[in-house]
Amino acid sequence: MLTRILRFPLPLKAASKINLLLEKLSRKVRSLLRLWQGDPSFLVMSWLARFVVVREWMAGRGTYQPQAVVEATLLHRVAGVCPLESSGQVARLIQSHGYYVGFSLQDSILQNLLTFAETMPCYANRDSALPFYLKDKAQFEQELGVPLLVAGYLDTHEKCDAYQKLKVDPYLLDIASQYLNHSAVYMRGELAWGFPTPNTLADKIRTARVYHCDINDFKTIKFFFYLTDVGEGEGPHAYIEGTHRNRRFSHQWMGQACAAIDDEILVKTYGRDRVRVVTGPAGTGFVGDPYCLHRGAVPSRHPRLLLQLEFGIHPYRIWYF
Repeated sequence: MLTRILRFPLPLKAASKINLLLEKLSRKVRSLLRLWQGDPSFLVMSWLARFVVVREWMAGRGTYQPQAVVEATLLHRVAGVCPLESSGQVARLIQSHGYYVGFSLQDSILQNLLTFAETMPCYANRDSALPFYLKDKAQFEQELGVPLLVAGYLDTHEKCDAYQKLKVDPYLLDIASQYLNHSAVYMRGELAWGFPTPNTLADKIRTARVYHCDINDFKTIKFFFYLTDVGEGEGPHAYIEGTHRNRRFSHQWMGQACAAIDDEILVKTYGRDRVRVVTGPAGTGFVGDPYCLHRGAVPSRHPRLLLQLEFGIHPYRIWYF
C-alpha cells in the first residue's frame, strides 16, 4: 500500500492542506514545549483555566479579608465630582458585568507617566532591537520602511515612579484582592502606543486588536488607564459584557484561540447590545477580568497611549500577556 501512495503523489491542493496542518501542529508543539520548559504549572493552568467552573472554583477557595478602610489612593472619581465607589462595590460590579468604568488618575500621576513616555525610548512592534524616541517616530518609520502599528516600552515602565506607586495603590490592590478572593499578586504591566496605520487582519490578530481573552492565571484582573484622550477614532477599548462567566462551552474549550473567531460572529453570538466601548479623556481608568472577551481597536485619527497592570492569584515564571 505504501508503494502505491508513493507511486501516485497527492494532488497539489491536498498536499498544501497537509503542509499547513503540519505547520500548525509544529507551532503548537513548540508553544507547549516553551511553556513546559518555562513553568509546567503555568502549562497546566493555561488548559484548566479556560473553563468557567474551574476559574470560579479556584477563586472560591480564597480567604481574603477586605480592609476596613482604604485610606489613600492615586485615583479619583471621573470628573472629580462624586466620591469613589468602595473597592468592594467595584469588585461586585466586575463580578456581575466583567468590567467597571468610573475612576481616573490624579493629574500629577498622569503627567509623570506622560513625561516618562516622552523622554524614554519605546520599541517598535515591541521588539527590543528596534528602540526609538517618540519625537523621532516619523524619521524612524522612514528608515524602517514601514509605518508602525504599535510600540511598547517593554519593562522599562517599571523604572517610572508613578507606575511603582500605582502597583501598590491600596485602592487598586483591595479591588483586585476582593475580586480574586485572594491577596492579589502583581503579574506584570505594559505601557504601549497604538498608531493610526493601515493594517490587515493578521496585523490585528498579532497585536490583539480582535476580540480575545487572556489566561495568565486561574483568575486575574487588569487595570487600564488612557494616558491620551480616547474617542471613537483613537482605538478605544471594547468588551462584550458578561462573557467572563457566560461563555459557550465550545469557546471555553478554545480558550485564547477564540481570537481566531471573526469579531462579528462573536458579537452576534453574545449580543450586540452587550458590546461596551470605553472612551474618555486622558487619565480615564477602568478595570476588568481579561477572560471577558475584549479588544482594543486600531486608531484611525490620533495615537493612543495605554497603561495596563495585571494581578492574579499565583506567581509564575512565564505568562502570556
